[in-house]
Amino acid sequence: MAETSKEENEPSDLDETTHLELSAMYRDASVNILFAKLVQWIVIGLSSIVFATAVTAVNLSPSGKTLANLFTIAIILLTCGAMFMLFMYQMWQFNEIKRIRRIEKHFSTLCRRINNIESRGERNVERYTMLFAMAAAVACGALVAIFAIR
Repeated sequence: MAETSKEENEPSDLDETTHLELSAMYRDASVNILFAKLVQWIVIGLSSIVFATAVTAVNLSPSGKTLANLFTIAIILLTCGAMFMLFMYQMWQFNEIKRIRRIEKHFSTLCRRINNIESRGERNVERYTMLFAMAAAVACGALVAIFAIR
């Protein structure tokens, strides 16, 4: 006779009102993380569009040298701004994740086990690898645009 061993689920000891409040805060933090990630991707997309527009404008303009210098400065400033935005929205996500981790401590053991399937280290590696890739995409787009303008 095979005995199945199930880990005991210790339910939350919160009252119903507090549980609902924490659940709403958890949901809000999750939505905020998704929104911040969406904004990061929009920053990358809009930066790429501006870079392509600058290259097109310089190539179609008769006053190429003056416009090229102006757009080179604009691209550098835009790249710095985009990097700043990527970093700031990453920090916002980090704060929301900290909020989620604190909320999880008050939920059932089953909820905590499910949320801890992937280790914290793995999540951090994935998160910051993605941030690096996003920053690299903006930087590469800027470099390509500057070289195309020159």
